[in-house]
Amino acid sequence: MGVRGLTSYLEESAPFLGRLIELRDTKLIIDGDNLCNYLYKENGFDCRCGGQYEEFYKKVLLFFDALKSKGVESFVVFDGAYDRSDKKLETQVKRTQDRVDTAYRLFKNETSANGDEYFLLPLLAKFVFVEVLRDHLIKFAVSDCEADPDIASLAKDWACPVLSNDSDFFIFDVKGGFIPLSSFDVDQLTTRIFYRSDLARYFGIREEFLPLLASLLGNDYVSWEALKPFNHTIWTLFSDGRRGKAVRFSGVASLLSQLSNSITETQAFEFALGLIEPGESRERLEKAVEYSLQEYAITKSNLLDYLRDGVVCSLLRTQNNLELDEEVLRRFREGKFSTDCMSSLTAGKVFLRVQVENLESRSSNQCSMALRQLMYGILSDGGRKMKRIEEWDREDFAVKYTDIKPYNDKVPSFSSIPNMDLYGRLTMFLDALDSDSAYIKSLPKEFALVASSLRFLHRNSQPPLENSHLHALLCSCVKLEDGSWKQYLEHPTRALSQPFDERAAQSFCQWQCVLRDAIHLNFVLLEPVQTPCIRKVFNGKLVHCLQRELKTGNNKFNTYFFLLNLLFRLTKRLKHQNKQ
Repeated sequence: MGVRGLTSYLEESAPFLGRLIELRDTKLIIDGDNLCNYLYKENGFDCRCGGQYEEFYKKVLLFFDALKSKGVESFVVFDGAYDRSDKKLETQVKRTQDRVDTAYRLFKNETSANGDEYFLLPLLAKFVFVEVLRDHLIKFAVSDCEADPDIASLAKDWACPVLSNDSDFFIFDVKGGFIPLSSFDVDQLTTRIFYRSDLARYFGIREEFLPLLASLLGNDYVSWEALKPFNHTIWTLFSDGRRGKAVRFSGVASLLSQLSNSITETQAFEFALGLIEPGESRERLEKAVEYSLQEYAITKSNLLDYLRDGVVCSLLRTQNNLELDEEVLRRFREGKFSTDCMSSLTAGKVFLRVQVENLESRSSNQCSMALRQLMYGILSDGGRKMKRIEEWDREDFAVKYTDIKPYNDKVPSFSSIPNMDLYGRLTMFLDALDSDSAYIKSLPKEFALVASSLRFLHRNSQPPLENSHLHALLCSCVKLEDGSWKQYLEHPTRALSQPFDERAAQSFCQWQCVLRDAIHLNFVLLEPVQTPCIRKVFNGKLVHCLQRELKTGNNKFNTYFFLLNLLFRLTKRLKHQNKQ
């Protein structure tokens, strides 16, 4: 994300640029998606087996507790729906393809050329991150679309710093400064903070030229392909035959430095375009840079009044340009209406996340497609609000889109959901998960979604679930709930490295997809069942360990008997705790 190569260039060429400070007694605007990725990766959690969610929860909590101890008031902002303008389609597709490639390397247990491990954020990690914010009353909000402009706007209004690893914040006009996560010491709460004025001075240009510099270096809006003819010109003018990042950065900066004192940014852009031969390549670059420059212009964020006073407003519209109900927007801001659902409703495009699985098998996202089709059918209001959905997912090793047809037969309209009683919404939810049974309805509310999702998984997984896979998932729920999971994983004989079961990995990936889409459907239906705590439902390392033991042991339990037995134990334990 951000300006390609800028952070590493500054670390190599200008390590002195940031000012060392102790962070305290300030508001702080935090890039939520960025921090979620950073904390999972930097704490060394497993991303091959599918998520160490209990451990992750605790690390996220420690991070925010450290900020609070120094008087730092955190405001977390997340990316929202996909932008219907398609300005970043090329970037989004490439990013998804990169994730597919990373998933393959993790599946094969490869390491990079420099010996580093590959990283892919587990599917449900963001649910866990948001759980921490909710549980501990940390203010957060979901943006309409891309979070960067909202983050920059809030930081400017409150004159406070931004915390992120996105190099775009070197460029935004944020007077309070930019704190890269890579320079942040959470134990001491010391960090390097970067100011826009220092960066402009280093490059020898006016501050107003920084967005143009960033655009001509390349970012999410200006692709490497669009920059090819311009880069060729830069290397010709400013290189002695060498090519590379350092030459390109210094060349673009030198060009703008020569123009900076005498002309406007628009005139400088026109001059830069004039260095390229007229034609399709020049027009493509011109359009991309214009989009990019617009994104760096800070306007008032509609999150300001929401975070300050709870006032909800939005520029989002449905595919058919209809306004969204205020209550839907409020739930979206609160993270109770998924960004995938909003993307389908407003842009008609959904980019599904990939996991570490066998890429020669069908995508694990296919297991829960029926749940998404039902959601799309409800959201479409019989075609009144949206007409088509493109789901972007992997097909083998390549990223492709498929036109998905929403369910429309006997599906209530989205606008009618608030008028349905709880029993009607609960019945609809359980029917969707093939779990319309008296037993599921009689379970404590904490277990209804998990139990019905397991039943759906057992009926729809492909390849089919093996008994040891299902039993491992159920055993993990018990161990996560009663607290014995940690001792189990730390047992010396179980801590030893074990072979990676590729077949089990496929089942556990499908399980996470079913959980994700069941939770999203539950949100659409206004939560007729309680949304579960993900960290108490699944732990990737734990289920892989349990599955190995169950598979090699003499396990003769009938699948459904085992399911009922474990759920009975959970119910009994919960009732005992409630009495206490």
